Amino acid sequence: MERTILLAPSEIPLVTAERLKGYDAVYLGGEFCENRLPSPADYKRLAAIFHGRVVTVTSIMSERGLGRAADLLKKYLGRQKDFEIVVNDWGLLQILQDKYRGKARPVLGRLIVWEIARMDKPFLNSFCREYGIKAAEADCEPVLKQLSGFKGAIHYHGPYRFRSTSRYCPHMKAFNSAPCARVCGAPVKLRNPKVLGEDLYMIGNAYFTPNRPVKHRLIRRTVETFLRKA
Repeated sequence: MERTILLAPSEIPLVTAERLKGYDAVYLGGEFCENRLPSPADYKRLAAIFHGRVVTVTSIMSERGLGRAADLLKKYLGRQKDFEIVVNDWGLLQILQDKYRGKARPVLGRLIVWEIARMDKPFLNSFCREYGIKAAEADCEPVLKQLSGFKGAIHYHGPYRFRSTSRYCPHMKAFNSAPCARVCGAPVKLRNPKVLGEDLYMIGNAYFTPNRPVKHRLIRRTVETFLRKA
């Protein structure tokens, strides 16, 4: 079982080489905000304290975001032999298929998995073969059940389960679609027990509830969300 940790670019200064010991890889980026797309400088900063594999993580994207992602692929793809990238945007997946098939390993991110988990599994497996996809991200038992019949590996996230996303940034305290300083703060704890009956957290521009570790035959990797302190 691989053990990995998810870091936003702005969280790199908050970790040390000692903190990252024991992890097989670092996930760098964010699945829910395109402003967390890593830059070449972010990879360089991370390489100073972590010498293992880096998995690039991307979100759903605007046209501007897709342009930035395309530029990143041109600059960085050739520097890493095993370029694994978590994809949550259909447009980016098509760019990878058209220009980088065989050079990059796309993984279906949690936003896309929400869309495709209920698909007819022979069709889904055929689609994944066509696009070179061998793994998908998940974070709850209902999605694991829906993925029954999927022939790829599952990467399981914790300790939070994704619920929804928003354009509202709690750190800027505004709705934002423009570039920002990417200085995302600690999880913001909300509470609405009448609706969910459990604590609700906002991390960046996405909402989460706590989850728990599970055992499943398809899980090949755990992905730990870095818990930034307030």
